[in-house]
Amino acid sequence: MIAAVVALLVAAPSLSPAADDPDLRCLAAVSAVLGTMSDSNAPDDEAIAGLTGIFMYYLGRVDARHPGFDYAGTLGSLMNAPGYEKRLALDLKRCGGEAEARGRMLKDLGEELKTSVPLTTAKPG
Repeated sequence: MIAAVVALLVAAPSLSPAADDPDLRCLAAVSAVLGTMSDSNAPDDEAIAGLTGIFMYYLGRVDARHPGFDYAGTLGSLMNAPGYEKRLALDLKRCGGEAEARGRMLKDLGEELKTSVPLTTAKPG
């Protein structure tokens, strides 16, 4: 009986993402970029909206698996870990590539929906 319980616990998914979770690392990377922005070097609204969208995408991925997760504590620890600067460049490249691919997919989906879903000119209300 005890062996069965131990086996279930070992096989159970982690209750919180580890620091090497790729989605969590993308959250940290986008947070780092957003955190380095100041009023004097802030990009235009479109860039901020894009970064916010990327952040929300990865936040949703992590949150779907781990609702109620302690983002501030975990991201703070991850971003303050020794050597994080070296990992950040790799994460930005990987996450940026994933975000670009997702953006292309959404653009293609929008184009497909334009041709497959009839739109009316009437406005609701």
